[in-house]
Amino acid sequence: MNTAKQVNVMIGLLFVGLLGTFGYFLFDNGFNALGIDFEGRESTARIRQERINVERGGHLYALNCRSCHGLTGQGALENAGLPGAPLNLSSVRPPEASEAEVAAFADRYNATIHCGRVGTLMPPWSTDEEGPLNDFQIEQLVMLITSEFSEEGWEFAVEEGNHSDVFDPHKTLEVEIGEDDRIIVLNDASGLDNVEFVRIGGDTIDEPYEVLAIVEVDAEEGTVEVERGAQNSAPLAHEAGAEVYNGPLAPPDGPIVGESGTPPCGQAAARPAGGGETFEVSGDVTLVMGDNFFEYEGAQNPTFEVSAGDTVSFTLPNEGSAIHNLRIAGPDGEYETDDDLVSDPDLIPGGAEGTLEFAAGEAGTSPYRCDLHPVDMAGEVILVE
Repeated sequence: MNTAKQVNVMIGLLFVGLLGTFGYFLFDNGFNALGIDFEGRESTARIRQERINVERGGHLYALNCRSCHGLTGQGALENAGLPGAPLNLSSVRPPEASEAEVAAFADRYNATIHCGRVGTLMPPWSTDEEGPLNDFQIEQLVMLITSEFSEEGWEFAVEEGNHSDVFDPHKTLEVEIGEDDRIIVLNDASGLDNVEFVRIGGDTIDEPYEVLAIVEVDAEEGTVEVERGAQNSAPLAHEAGAEVYNGPLAPPDGPIVGESGTPPCGQAAARPAGGGETFEVSGDVTLVMGDNFFEYEGAQNPTFEVSAGDTVSFTLPNEGSAIHNLRIAGPDGEYETDDDLVSDPDLIPGGAEGTLEFAAGEAGTSPYRCDLHPVDMAGEVILVE
C-alpha cells in the first residue's frame, strides 16, 4: 500500500472514530432534533428508576396510608371525613411546581412522614421513631407525592388498593341499585357476617365510590341489608355486575400525636385548643394561619365575639408551609354538617390565601378549626346580642 492510500485509510479510520465518539456522546447525553427530545442513557436510567420508585411508593401507600388519606390520596377532597391531608395534588409536583418548590415540598413531606405531626393523628413512620418504614421507603412515598410521574403512581396505588380489597371469591352486584335501595343482591354473600363495611365504585382513580354499612346478611338468599352513604360517602346508583370490595377501614380517632409522652423528633407538645384571647370583630378580619396555629393581632387561636346580624369577612393568609383551612361549625355547633362554613379554597397551601364570610345569626357559640390540625388549630366564635 502506497503512502497516499495509507493516509486515506488513517483519515477514514479517524473519521469513523470521531463519528463513533460523537454518536456515543449523543447516546449518553441525549439530544434534540426537529424539536423532539431524545433522552440519553443516563437520563433514561434515571427516569426508569424514578418510575420504579414511584410505583413502589404507590404500593407502600396502599398498604399503610389509605385509612387516613383515602383511596386516591386526596384526603378531605375525596371524603370530608378523612383526617389525612391531601397528598395527590398537582400543585406540589411538576409541571405546576418549580424545581425549587418541589424540593421544598419533598423536604416537608419527608420530615412529616419521618416524625409525624404533633396535634394531629399523623404518627411517626420512621424506624428511628419506632415506626415501620426505613428511610428509602419514606423517600419512595415522597417521590409518589412529588414526582413528575406521580399520576402513574397514584393510579397504581388505587389498583393496589382495589386488589387488596377484593373478596375471595369475588362479590358482585346481581341487580342494579338506585341511591335509595337498602337491599343489595350479590352473587355470593357468604362471609359478610363479620364485615362492617363494603365499598362499591372506585375501580379507577377518577371513578367515585360509595361506602355501605352492613346491617343484616342472608347468605342463602344472597341479600344484604345496608345503610347507604356510610363514612361520609354519598349514595350512588350502581350497575349490575359492579365489583363489591371489602370496605375501607374507618379512620382512627386517636391518639393525637404529642398529647402524652415525649413528642417525636423534638417537636413541641400539642397545645390545647381554644382558650385564646377574646376579640370583638366585624367587617374585614385577617386571620393568619401558621404551623400549627391561627393568629390574630399576636394572639393564637383567639376567641371572636360577633354581634348578631354582623358579617365578618375573614382573609386567611397561610404563612406556614403545611396545608391549612378554616371551618366554622354552624348554629348546631357540630362539624361536618350541612350548616358548616368552609374557607374558599377549602385547602390552602403554604404561601397561598383563602377567604371565608361569616354572617352572625342568633346568639350562641360556634367552634372553628383547621380540618387538618383540629387539636392545635381551634377556637370559638361567640355570637352576642
